Amino acid sequence: MANTQEREQLRQIYQTVDESSRTFIPAKPKADLYSEGHIYRVCAYCRVSTDNDEQLSSFELQQAHYRQLVEDHPNWELRHIYADEGISGTSLKNRDQFNEMIEECKRGKYDLIITKSVSRFARNLVDCISLIRMLKGLNPPVGVFFETDNLYTLSENTEFMLSFLATFAQEESVKKSEAMNWSLQQRFKDGKLLTPAPLGYDRPKDVTGRYIKYAPLTINESEARIVRFIYDAYLAGWSQSQIADILTDIGCETKSGGTGWNSGSVGYILTNERYCGSVLTWKTFTADLYEHKHKRNNQDRDQYLYTGHHEAIISVEKFEAVQVLLQNRKHHMRGGLPLLHVIDEGIFTGFIPINHHWINDDPGTYYDISNSVRQPRSTKSISKSAFCAFDLDGYQVVRSHFLQHRYEGPVINISNERISFNKFCVQKFDNIAYIQLLLHPTERRIAIRPCKKSDTHSIRWRPDPEKPIYSKTLNCQHFGNALYSIMSWNPEYSYKIRGTWAFRGSEQIIVFNLPNAVPATLLTVNDGDASSVKRRIEFCPEEWDGDFGEGFYEHALENGFYYIAPKTEWNSQAQSILAPGIEQFTTASPEELQLSMEKLTRGIDTDDGHDTD
Repeated sequence: MANTQEREQLRQIYQTVDESSRTFIPAKPKADLYSEGHIYRVCAYCRVSTDNDEQLSSFELQQAHYRQLVEDHPNWELRHIYADEGISGTSLKNRDQFNEMIEECKRGKYDLIITKSVSRFARNLVDCISLIRMLKGLNPPVGVFFETDNLYTLSENTEFMLSFLATFAQEESVKKSEAMNWSLQQRFKDGKLLTPAPLGYDRPKDVTGRYIKYAPLTINESEARIVRFIYDAYLAGWSQSQIADILTDIGCETKSGGTGWNSGSVGYILTNERYCGSVLTWKTFTADLYEHKHKRNNQDRDQYLYTGHHEAIISVEKFEAVQVLLQNRKHHMRGGLPLLHVIDEGIFTGFIPINHHWINDDPGTYYDISNSVRQPRSTKSISKSAFCAFDLDGYQVVRSHFLQHRYEGPVINISNERISFNKFCVQKFDNIAYIQLLLHPTERRIAIRPCKKSDTHSIRWRPDPEKPIYSKTLNCQHFGNALYSIMSWNPEYSYKIRGTWAFRGSEQIIVFNLPNAVPATLLTVNDGDASSVKRRIEFCPEEWDGDFGEGFYEHALENGFYYIAPKTEWNSQAQSILAPGIEQFTTASPEELQLSMEKLTRGIDTDDGHDTD
């Protein structure tokens, strides 16, 4: 009932309107795009997607077309033509002319932008719609006329059609990208490689001067000398920055003809597999079609490695050695490529001086080096009378772990990332500035001995004896991994080994038998109240089940260095030698590097062009 009365009242109000009191004010007529009554300040925008000759010809035709189009419209006044060559439309980045045009529109310089189609304006839906709305909201507003689509953005009800066309253009870009990726994959699979020529190489040309498609690279000897120098200098211990400074100082030209070198340009040469005659496909790819973000290919795309594709400037062995050295430099390793050393005499025969920073997880390398020298035959018998008048067969030397809760002796704790020496080790070597860390993989022993700073793989120990004595820790992730592999240790555990300190005259050493290691782990335990703490919990090794220690004479053999007759020389300071029979990579000498620099400076052409391996 109430609703019926309300409707009747509204009907009476509309029927009794006094039209004599109403004045009609018409809206200002919309400016006609083609009306001669309104002059439009016009700019045109052209874009070609690639920079080949065909597309650039089309680019010139587009500009001529828009000049004629403006002449056909008397109310259009062409102010400027903006054009981007060889730039994709999926992103606004690098479209310098386009971005300049938009900024000029914001400054009120134009009323109208004319372009061929929505796809020429932007292939990204979000960019297209947001830009059109921004231009429409300017004062005065700026319209965009898409010629092929016959769409003017300041007309009413155009946004739906614009959204549809922009979406279509975006999907077209996605399809083109997928087709291009498929084409690249097929070419890589078939070995049709378009390899740009880096420094040291040229792309071959035919008699007309045109590049021969898919032809292998050829060596440019004058540039190749620079490449060889870079590899030799890096392997000799120079940093990338030092090499770049030298090349800049002597005026060596880059591939582009400049003389300014930097660490990045040297690093590119050191990591480019093309210098050893190989080609690795798809090293980077575009991870984001719209932002054009490039990403290193970590097996995200199929790759093919072609070896022997073209003539090498650098040997494969030298290239691989440089890659190893690059990895070590990332871990703050300094100097050149280290040589493999082993001790060939004295009580440490077969022991290897360890570079604890060096990246080498392969335990086989340590076995090969140790076995490369002739080692004393281990005897299974021992003169019993040398120790005691009694026969001690069947007796065991009880492990100190079972008898001493507080052990006053050398101890190391080993994890797969570090080796820690306790305070006792540091006290015994309290006036030693440098030590060597030694490993015998077959005998499964680690030792430390004093050495000079100049000795192979010397390690800072206590360069300042006046400072307080603390425990010593060496970070050695990769050596730790190899050690765990040699000992078949559980990587979830750390291992504690009690060692032996021994001295004779001026010689002193500390030796640790790795099979005596006690595994431990950190466990969270209650500390008697609501709080909990992590504590190191040790386990009894399975190998110790059923006995309390080693047989007396076996123990004497394992610790033979301690029981050697007093008149026998330890020769514990015997210098290490290059591991015999082990193929090693030798680097260029300082004299050879100096000669190479002089040749680069003078620009002398040489006929040999061979590596100084």
